[in-house]
Amino acid sequence: MITAYVRSNGTLSPLPVEPHGQIPEAVVWLDLLEPTPEEEHFVDEVLGLDVPSEEEMQEIEVSSRLYQERGALYMTATVMVGADTAKPGRSPVTFVLVGHRLLTLRYAEPLPFRVFAAKARRHTVPSSTGEEVLAGLLDAIVDRVADILERVQGEIDTLSSDIFVRDENAPKLDFDEVLRRVGQVQALTTQARESLVSIARLLSFIGRPGETKLPKAFERGFKTIARDVMALSDHASFLTSNINFMLDATLGMINNEQNGIIKIFSVAAVVFLPPTLVASIYGMNFDIIPELKWQFGYLWAIGLMVASAIVPYWYFKRRGWL
Repeated sequence: MITAYVRSNGTLSPLPVEPHGQIPEAVVWLDLLEPTPEEEHFVDEVLGLDVPSEEEMQEIEVSSRLYQERGALYMTATVMVGADTAKPGRSPVTFVLVGHRLLTLRYAEPLPFRVFAAKARRHTVPSSTGEEVLAGLLDAIVDRVADILERVQGEIDTLSSDIFVRDENAPKLDFDEVLRRVGQVQALTTQARESLVSIARLLSFIGRPGETKLPKAFERGFKTIARDVMALSDHASFLTSNINFMLDATLGMINNEQNGIIKIFSVAAVVFLPPTLVASIYGMNFDIIPELKWQFGYLWAIGLMVASAIVPYWYFKRRGWL
């Protein structure tokens, strides 16, 4: 699907474009969402570009993601998608800055794109040129990553309270659920860091000298976004260390619980070992056992087994091992 955003009365108006139609002259932003090969070929011919394929967008080499060709800047960044769902993910998005127009190529629908497009239709963001649209989209993506990291921070605080703050009336902590939650926040943080790293590389690529020179105002705007990206990257690293600590603490709690169970079985084995020994002795098939013909031999054996069980239990209790 091809959508052309045209500047009209201070806002961006979306117009659908057919593969055999025409791209408006006043277009500022051309958005390709899951384009067909026919739509890609149409855009290549009209704009004189070589739009990368979905497979090429997946490549991780910097030279394949950031390059300049025939006066156009090709930049591919990783953007988080579905962060509010049970299966968050990431998807590459390509930005092509040609002249004062912006072309975006994507095979997913990240929330920042919908947010920016809605704001641009209400004339709440600068969107006169492709550079302004690019800056607005990157700013929306960074804001979205910041929101996700704030949510991760809140989840870490909740996990810390659940693990380390004991409430006698609270139900027993489900460590399987805790590990699942730790894994979820770790996945979100990792995806956020990957997105921030790709955006930082993109911003560095825009700012370097080349055939295409951006106006000073746009350079300052991109530098502001770069500072935000750097600060969020540091915060994501801090959250990662906290998550690793939570994981280690959870595994330590599980080990303590398992050690407590093993301790109970070990004490029980030691307590019942002496009675078992006494019973084994009096269960031997020998003709001469003095207590066999004794009137109180049975009671003696039972009492001896009970006493041999109580003494170890009393000793462990006194030493604080129980």
